[in-house]
Amino acid sequence: MNQILDLIYFGELSMLLAAFCWSIAVIIFKSASNKLSPLLITALKNTIALLCFIVFFIIADIPIWYDKLNNIDYLKIIISGFLGMGLGDILFIYALSQIGANRIAIINCFEPAVIYFFSIILLGTILTMQQLIGFLIVIISILIITYEKDIDDIDPTIKRKGMLIHIFAILLSSFGIVLIKPVLSKINNIIHVQLWITAFRLFPGFIIAWIIFLFQKNKWTLLQPLKQSDVLWKIIISSGLGTFIALNFWILGYANIEKPPIASIIGQTSAVFIVVLSFIILKERISKLRIISILTAIIGVVLITIK
Repeated sequence: MNQILDLIYFGELSMLLAAFCWSIAVIIFKSASNKLSPLLITALKNTIALLCFIVFFIIADIPIWYDKLNNIDYLKIIISGFLGMGLGDILFIYALSQIGANRIAIINCFEPAVIYFFSIILLGTILTMQQLIGFLIVIISILIITYEKDIDDIDPTIKRKGMLIHIFAILLSSFGIVLIKPVLSKINNIIHVQLWITAFRLFPGFIIAWIIFLFQKNKWTLLQPLKQSDVLWKIIISSGLGTFIALNFWILGYANIEKPPIASIIGQTSAVFIVVLSFIILKERISKLRIISILTAIIGVVLITIK
């Protein structure tokens, strides 16, 4: 029975681990963004994660190339990586540098709504009534905190710009992950293939991030902060923890949870971790309203995940 239970909740556990690892990485990325360009951070994190994948594949004897998919599947993975790991991540890091980890975590909880929207269009996904109620509770919790009065903390213009940029990043990454859901479902829960797809999806993001960075006129100036050992270590640790480990768990979660919106909502528990860690480490303000919002979101997640 325990083995069956473990298999049933493998996807949910993977997504929760992804949320926890990603939340730590976000805190480190925010600290690094004080000195590094979002373009450079995205290019470096994708490069480091890709190297981690290659080393891991060699050690685990996983083939570098998987040839069992058709051309359309490969194209979907490339587009997904371009949108999510490339453009989406550049916009995400920029928004993070502008409005802080707290707000990023909260706004990112709108991702399930976007995932749900694209899933209906592309996959014909329908949630059960219990899951829909949980979904709505999570969204309500985010709406509560979105309208928090925080004019003393941030310039309203910067906040609006950062929020819009992050919402656009969510649109890109959400479309990308729903696009490859049929590909993940096709491989019948073969974990090493799921990991291969994760790495292959990262490759287009690696290419586009470096292309955009290399076209910057001040690229050599942007590289100068890397001479500081603390900045370099922040990028290495956050890239390994966030873009490699968290991304692996994230893909495993999506691949092993039938409905993408459910996977996305579980993944948004990272908001809880980020808000707490940003308060402890980054000294970002956490209010009673935010605590209420987080607890409400947890209730929604519980309703969604109970089978």
